[in-house]
Amino acid sequence: MPRQILSKQNIIQASVNLIESGEEPSFAAVARKLGTKSQALYGYFANQRALSYGIVAWAIKKMTSHLQEQIFGQSGISGIVSFAVEFRQVALQHFLLTQFVLKMPRTSAYPEVTAAFQQLKRLLNQLLATEFDDAQSQLLASRCGRDLLIGDIINVGTGWFSDKSISADTSFQELLIANLKLIKQK
Repeated sequence: MPRQILSKQNIIQASVNLIESGEEPSFAAVARKLGTKSQALYGYFANQRALSYGIVAWAIKKMTSHLQEQIFGQSGISGIVSFAVEFRQVALQHFLLTQFVLKMPRTSAYPEVTAAFQQLKRLLNQLLATEFDDAQSQLLASRCGRDLLIGDIINVGTGWFSDKSISADTSFQELLIANLKLIKQK
């Protein structure tokens, strides 16, 4: 590959491309993909860990932006379900990247990652507030939704849902709606 002008964005995009093709985004692999030496990446990322969290921040920002566009104007349980269904669909379309993001432990060491997660959380919380009046119900709905969402992504992405008598899409939506209604009744 011919040499490219380096930037954080180019490095992250090359890393994401490696991940989505099943490769680890090591400095050496990313540099090879960009037609440079791994030492050149240190001017943008202090180490492999910083690059990995740069990828996480990028992925979460991208997801948040996508969700903002897709669920604009929606509210209530139907809006929450739309949020979750869209998140799940994108996560499954980019399952290797999703696995990469999920395996990274949460940390406050990278402010860009913290800010990206806060923006996603803010979007979800605004949506939850359209259906749930009190903070405790909102937190419970948030945790329930995340548990169902992440569990479903992992189960579907790794092939654990093999029984086709009810589609994974349908069961996810039905479970989410049922749980949200139970929380609302509480």
